[in-house]
Amino acid sequence: MKLCLLITCAVLSASPALASDLFIRDGDSFAIGGQEVRLWGIDAPEYHQTCFKDGSSVPCGKYARQRLENLTKNADLQCERVNIDRYKRIVARCYVQGEDLAALMVRAGFAFDYPRYSKGAYSNQQKAAKNELRGLWSMNFEMPWIWKRKK
Repeated sequence: MKLCLLITCAVLSASPALASDLFIRDGDSFAIGGQEVRLWGIDAPEYHQTCFKDGSSVPCGKYARQRLENLTKNADLQCERVNIDRYKRIVARCYVQGEDLAALMVRAGFAFDYPRYSKGAYSNQQKAAKNELRGLWSMNFEMPWIWKRKK
């Protein structure tokens, strides 16, 4: 019932019927049932953002999107609304199989703790990913919020 009070149940609750309505935009946002959702507390590379590995450009934004797609494919997705952003997207904490989706993305190294909003909520996952060179931490990259500011 708590989820229903926080977000319109028909749009963002876990439901096999709605799984086909899920469209992943990039590593931290998606649309479901026509509603735009951004994961709270993290930032991921934009879809067209590139990184460098071994002197070559790699599509790290596409990699982040693919990781989020893999995590949500055929998963029981549940979200709790935190607020609405300036683009009128729902900012939410989302869970797959009971695990925090944002934490999974950061732990895998395909998204970053966004301390401006999270106040360090995912800093431990980020430290682990960085220390183990997971995902984007094995590449040279700009933090997404810096890359976006330059664009």
